[in-house]
Amino acid sequence: MDFNLQAYQADHLLHLSVKPQRRLTVQENGQHRWLEIDGVVQSAMSLADPAALCLPHQRVVACLLPEQASRILELGLGGGDLTRHLGQRWPDAHHECVDLDEEVLTVYQQFFQHPQSDEHATPALHLADALAFLEQSEQQYDLILLDLFSQDGNPLLLFQERLYKALAPRLNGTLIINLLPRTTLELTHALLLIEQWIGPATPYPVAGLINIIIHVTPRDAKASDL
Repeated sequence: MDFNLQAYQADHLLHLSVKPQRRLTVQENGQHRWLEIDGVVQSAMSLADPAALCLPHQRVVACLLPEQASRILELGLGGGDLTRHLGQRWPDAHHECVDLDEEVLTVYQQFFQHPQSDEHATPALHLADALAFLEQSEQQYDLILLDLFSQDGNPLLLFQERLYKALAPRLNGTLIINLLPRTTLELTHALLLIEQWIGPATPYPVAGLINIIIHVTPRDAKASDL
């Protein structure tokens, strides 16, 4: 079930898009279908069990999920690995996904949406900038997953105060961030901003990868909300 990031090989190319700013592919072999952007695997889906999590950093995220969530917001969709997993875990949850890339949304719907999704498990998809969505929203969520990707890893937004200031009023539960810090200084800076605007943040390194999964609990959250 695990997707081997060192030795994967494709049997079929299902989708190819080459633009001046990026190259996007969807590929498949006998066990997995995956999304690559600029040669980096963003998502991998088990064909036998689409709701399973196949990448190491996603399994860390799964261990940090709350016992229950009824309103979920994903900022950054990719191939929707966590979207499928959460849809199976909490099929009755109100689930929203935001992505700035229209092609990513289309590719998700065409190649990665859970084939057994029903009316209750299908997330609401928003073509929008994550920061703009947060600043314009009036909703609160008991689980927010932040996983934004750029050609350099994470966009600079993840290391800026404005993002966490906008996140704070939208969060009423758990925040989990997939961070790709380029330096220790970037990680320290992000943790300081998170703790300043939201609350205690605990980093979890992912063995063999540069990913740091950060678990955050709002400072003013009630114990019954966690």
